[in-house]
Amino acid sequence: MSDRRQTLRDYLLEGAMIFVAVTLGFAADNLREYLGERDAERAYMHAIAEDLRSDSVRLAENVRRLETNIANADTLVHEYILGRASGRYPPSLATHARTAGNSVDLAFNDRTSSQLKGTGGMRLVRDTAVASALLQYWNNQERLHEIRDRFESLRLEHRKVGWRAFNWYLPIFQRYLPTDTLLARDPAPAIVNPALIGEFVNTTSSMFNVSQVMFLPEIQAEIALGTRIRAMIAASYP
Repeated sequence: MSDRRQTLRDYLLEGAMIFVAVTLGFAADNLREYLGERDAERAYMHAIAEDLRSDSVRLAENVRRLETNIANADTLVHEYILGRASGRYPPSLATHARTAGNSVDLAFNDRTSSQLKGTGGMRLVRDTAVASALLQYWNNQERLHEIRDRFESLRLEHRKVGWRAFNWYLPIFQRYLPTDTLLARDPAPAIVNPALIGEFVNTTSSMFNVSQVMFLPEIQAEIALGTRIRAMIAASYP
């Protein structure tokens, strides 16, 4: 009888030890998975912060180009109004006309965001405020690309009319062939078709409105949001 009780006790003890071992094994695996996910989350967030920093540099250049466009478009309209009143447009009108339509190449660094969105990595982001701000940042990009497409269609029309209204070849030759004797002997007029100036200014004004009212504020807002997200990441993922 004593041997039977001893055997039963041994079985129970062995069973308990096996249960504890299995439970500890599961707990260790869960802890390992948890720590691995936290490391992955931190790595993703640090990479996102670098991508946002890269975006801010590119977007700042977009701001500078748009501000140049807007300033030259404003001067262009002013010179156009004065020229219509006096019956004679200043030669500088052609220069301001050309520099009112600089291209704006909108590009974002999606190296990390594509991984997060493509592999379901967003589930790792525990900070809901950071996750929400990132989703807003990415959604804003769609809006910016739509505005950029509208801006670009107006810019192409601006260029199309501009090449017929102005002699934009002249500043190019003057810049790259400053000693060319042909230009010195027979300088070409800066404005070759004054009748198209009104059409050109109308197109430029439409592009000016899109740049000033929509494009520039949206880019500036995206820069501000990216800066805020970087600060949030620095605070939550040191």
